[in-house]
Amino acid sequence: MDLFSKQAYFIPCKGLPSARKLSKMFVNHIYIYRLHGVPRRIISDRGVQFTEKFWREFIQAIGSSQDLSSGFHAQTSGLAVKTNQFIGQYLRCYVNYQQTNWADLLLFAEVAYNNAVHSSTGLTPFQINTGVEFVPMPELPRHPSLPSMSLTEWMDAIKDSWENTKKALNKAAQNPKDIS
Repeated sequence: MDLFSKQAYFIPCKGLPSARKLSKMFVNHIYIYRLHGVPRRIISDRGVQFTEKFWREFIQAIGSSQDLSSGFHAQTSGLAVKTNQFIGQYLRCYVNYQQTNWADLLLFAEVAYNNAVHSSTGLTPFQINTGVEFVPMPELPRHPSLPSMSLTEWMDAIKDSWENTKKALNKAAQNPKDIS
């Protein structure tokens, strides 16, 4: 996350990455060569991946410095905590019943986050970095045609979703304390 513009990048990751994997993600997805160049300073928590020798050497090799935050220090961790809360809230709203599409949704969460006006700047992170307003995709129809599915397959998928929901509700009804 860029502390100046508040722009953030959301990259799917299963489990806690090692320092080696984190450095590869950093190069491939975030800064180097692609979007912003190398940051002068990287602020991170004290997770093992950020304190490993490999990560420290990587930071030095790219010409950055690293600042490790102290626990619960609002200036260094508050923005990250709020951003993580946003991601969690967004995913809870849009993830499918099986919770298998969360990684696909991160791009949309990132776009939503980076195009929301930030209270401290009065602008969106996108506007700060580009100088222009984001142009969203045109509004899609409520029931888009799905070229990879026939109408029958699409209707069957809807029926299956309804059946799964009914089963879950019936199961929850058998144990009243599960309903909330």
